[in-house]
Amino acid sequence: MLHLLPSQHHPAPFIVALVLAVAALAVPVATAKDAHPHLEAKGVFEEVLQDLKDAIVNRGYVVDFVGHVDTMLDRTSGASKSVTETGSRSPFLNAKYVQFCSAKLTHEAVSANPYNVVICPHVFFAFEDKAKPGRIVVGYRRPEPGPSKRSRKAFAKVDDLMMAIIKEATGK
Repeated sequence: MLHLLPSQHHPAPFIVALVLAVAALAVPVATAKDAHPHLEAKGVFEEVLQDLKDAIVNRGYVVDFVGHVDTMLDRTSGASKSVTETGSRSPFLNAKYVQFCSAKLTHEAVSANPYNVVICPHVFFAFEDKAKPGRIVVGYRRPEPGPSKRSRKAFAKVDDLMMAIIKEATGK
């Protein structure tokens, strides 16, 4: 039987429980809002998507890839037996992701910690919901930095860059 109160004979279980409780409180929990910053624009999806790509290129970066989430969902919904509440194959009229990588910021991040390689590619998303045509959501995936101050500083620079890009793309 495990006793969590200290005793003169077995203080270890209490100490272990206390350390685990303190450690659990110290771990940050990312919320969906924190993990996926986004802004909205009104307009035509393809125009907003082009504005997003232009905002990347205007800073001297190269768009590495554009993924077509909308067509993938339509293509695979039958096999996965996935439909929305309205019976549609996808909730999206349009949904894409756009990726690029800043060599300078990635070098800075991985020099702080090799595991920071997760920062590249930088991934944006843009979608237009069938329920709200003309409202385009543009955002990005925010990776969690490592525990070091240098890692947090490098990731903050990427976060600032990505926020500036979605602000430009949405006209905010």
